[in-house]
Amino acid sequence: MKRLQGFCAALLAVLSLSVAAQETEIKVIALFQDKALLQVDGQQKVVSQGETFEGVLLESASGRGAVVVVDGETLELGLNQSIAGKFKKRERTQLHISPDARGMYYVSGTINGYPTNFIVDTGATYVTMSGRKARSLKIDYRKGVRSTAQTASHVVPVWQIELATVSVGTIKVNNVTATVIEGEQPFEVLLGNSFLNSTDISKQGSILQITQRH
Repeated sequence: MKRLQGFCAALLAVLSLSVAAQETEIKVIALFQDKALLQVDGQQKVVSQGETFEGVLLESASGRGAVVVVDGETLELGLNQSIAGKFKKRERTQLHISPDARGMYYVSGTINGYPTNFIVDTGATYVTMSGRKARSLKIDYRKGVRSTAQTASHVVPVWQIELATVSVGTIKVNNVTATVIEGEQPFEVLLGNSFLNSTDISKQGSILQITQRH
């Protein structure tokens, strides 16, 4: 019995995370290629590779298992395997943007690692850019799904694509759906809801506050 108790204590020590904070349980509910359904403290979300959920980063996932990173600790978990330990949940990343003279919210960021400027547009369904801008960002948008859209003057070709990463400030979102409109407009990239839906948006006076969800 003492040997069994010793073994269990050793096993718990291996599975515990050594950072002092509240006890937290991480469990892999389902596995996909480059994605996993994670459960953290009872909350569940399908997390893509490179995405963070409740302080847990999914480094990789396949049918064989998932690799997660918590407080710098790399852990391998199989299907329905869980781990309980103590770690500090990351503070949520926030961005504060002041309006320009016209009340527009401009912010610098990157698309697939290339720098660009955005206009925050909560009325846009997707991150939206012109064909000119897409080409300057080395995006081969014509490999996307083609359709058409009616502008004020005529019908223009439109492509729907997926961007590997979009970031503004310290907020980064992977696998973002975007629309590319053939031509010169819009002149700046519209930061639409395909990015903003991964954040919480609020205002403090005229200051726009964007907080990334983990």
